[in-house]
Amino acid sequence: MQPRIKQNYTLTSHIRASAQLMRGFLKPLVHVPEVAAPQVVNEDEGQLHDDDFRSLSPNPAIDLEFATYASDIEDDDVQDEEETEETEEEQESEGSQRKRKMLEVPAREALRIARENRMAEFKKGLDNLEKHIKSRKTIFEAGDNGLQATRARAIQSYLHLIVRKGHKKIKASEMSALTSGFAARTGGRLIRLWAKDWMVHHELPTSDRGRHIKVKSLLEDPSICAEMRTYLRSHKWATNPKKFADFTQQKLFPAEAEKYAKHIVDKEMPRGLKKYLEVELFPRIQMKVRKGISISTARRWMERQGFYYTKYKKALYFDGHERPDVVHYRQHIFLPLMAEYRSRLMEYRRVEESGYETFESVVKSLPDGVRKLVLCAHDESTMQANDGDKAGWGPEDEQPLLKKGVGRGSHRSDVICSTVGWLEEAGQQLEYGKNYDGYWTGELFVKQVRNLRLCYENYWQLMTICQLKEKIIPAFEKAHDPAQYQALFMVDNSQGHSAYPPDALRISQMNLNPGGAKPKMRDGWFMHNGQRISQPMVFPQNHPKHPGEPKGMKQVLTERGLWRNGLLLICKNKKNQDPKLDGKCDPEATDCCATRILSLQPDFQEQKSLVQETIEAAGHLCIFLPKFHCELNFIEFFWGAVKKYLREHCDYTYDGLRANIPKALASVQLSTIRKWEHRMIRWMEAYREGKGTKEAQIQVKKFSSRAQSSHRRIPEYVARAFD
Repeated sequence: MQPRIKQNYTLTSHIRASAQLMRGFLKPLVHVPEVAAPQVVNEDEGQLHDDDFRSLSPNPAIDLEFATYASDIEDDDVQDEEETEETEEEQESEGSQRKRKMLEVPAREALRIARENRMAEFKKGLDNLEKHIKSRKTIFEAGDNGLQATRARAIQSYLHLIVRKGHKKIKASEMSALTSGFAARTGGRLIRLWAKDWMVHHELPTSDRGRHIKVKSLLEDPSICAEMRTYLRSHKWATNPKKFADFTQQKLFPAEAEKYAKHIVDKEMPRGLKKYLEVELFPRIQMKVRKGISISTARRWMERQGFYYTKYKKALYFDGHERPDVVHYRQHIFLPLMAEYRSRLMEYRRVEESGYETFESVVKSLPDGVRKLVLCAHDESTMQANDGDKAGWGPEDEQPLLKKGVGRGSHRSDVICSTVGWLEEAGQQLEYGKNYDGYWTGELFVKQVRNLRLCYENYWQLMTICQLKEKIIPAFEKAHDPAQYQALFMVDNSQGHSAYPPDALRISQMNLNPGGAKPKMRDGWFMHNGQRISQPMVFPQNHPKHPGEPKGMKQVLTERGLWRNGLLLICKNKKNQDPKLDGKCDPEATDCCATRILSLQPDFQEQKSLVQETIEAAGHLCIFLPKFHCELNFIEFFWGAVKKYLREHCDYTYDGLRANIPKALASVQLSTIRKWEHRMIRWMEAYREGKGTKEAQIQVKKFSSRAQSSHRRIPEYVARAFD
């Protein structure tokens, strides 16, 4: 092959000087043998002969092709002469042609692997989608025939055509779109996007149809939302006009009011919210009410605010469970006391021996003379004669004839502990009702605790000494050696258990001035110059003006040097001045009124309830549970097991109930009671870590043997907590 020689290269004189620079931009094309090149004779001195131009190349036998102009070269692209010479030597050594670089994976093999990976992803997405569609737990928007379900089936058809029919993506998506009722091109493109979201995020497409707000709703206004939320929180049980008027006029009987307050249904609460918006809130913002909002709108807004129509069941008390005063008592009083007592508490560890579950006592070293503590849980419960099974086997379309009402009932007060279980001799039972033995009170509990001699001032005309049967403490001391064991009674913080003795130091039982129809209190005390001085709360019998009468706050504070002129009995804060106070003392104030000053005195602060005084006088300890915390009293589980036994053996007679109660109480095993005590301790540990109610419930459930009934199922309470 003859080399191609470009002729008639006309260069100016300055190009001759830059020929050396242009040499690096001349690239070889092909090797050819040396032949004589034709001569071009030009008389013009400004023209360059081909021999002269060929001499610029390192190899005159190689054809040259012009690459670029020197004016187009950046300064950074110009290499040094030494680097250029080294590059030329490397090129000469490697040869005129560059070698191909070997790939780790051949191109065709890489394409085949990528194709298989994509097909595996499509197959996995198809399998997951088919399981999701067939699952009974799957709930599509607008039902099984709605838009979301149609889109899900379109994605399934698209993946099926790719995986099992071998179609290409575009063709498969267009075919699936046509069969699903969508347009071929636009619908196919959307199906491909939906399928990608499903395989990546495991999410089905949702429809925005009807979600575009055409007008602004007042229910979206932040101020109105806050007003309605406050109403719902403070009026959880809505009122109809008549009962609302009865409440405002205080004509409704307490029993009927309580019954009505517990009656919350699907209609009452939305209607109450609807009436509140139309009657109170809208007129307040100068909005004229014409049609108002519908019941369905009120119901939807309530669901958005976290209110749901649910079936009532016994569970945690959420109404007052997280109240600030309750949380403060739980975190700063109850839990620290229990942590202090735990070093002395009798505890049992669960162990397994030869396939059987047993419990062994936890050994704790105590100083000499310090007794072991036994945690005793006390509580009351009621049982009814007609409380039988709620379900059972029977012929189809036939129902048993049940008695109306719950029937006659019994009230039980019992104590359990982890050492011996149910203390049989400590229990007390009465047939409650107005026409029977009455109702349970705190005084009856005190009588159950100890054989007491109670001398109450208002009982002097009836009796001076009240001798009662020995119950709880004698039964405990009979089961445990008093020299080695001390009881720690855990009592509900109810109104009956927290009742004070008649002569207790209570601010609410005092007048500002001496005399009046107030009880005579026990002696108080105060500190003066580092000495404890006793102070009688009743004038002596030889007093000239008030013989034997109770002293008022003014006299008590004067004797203690705390009275000043102008002090009132209670603060007169009005709601319009400070809505948070509303007749109450400022929490940070210490001397705003006589009631506040005296209530902060140490003798009034240390006043204990009648139950606590009685237990401590017998040489044992007492601790009150936080309010609304039934999960911290493990006897609540005991009552559940007892009532289950009674329902299974119910014959719908009161005699049968009385005969079954002792059997039901004795049917609960000691090992089960110890497990309940372990659950209570886990609740305390969760609260001690600062967890809320729901978080603590999830943590406690982790230790339950029935936390999950299936390895594929997540408990509902866990799912709601994550939501």
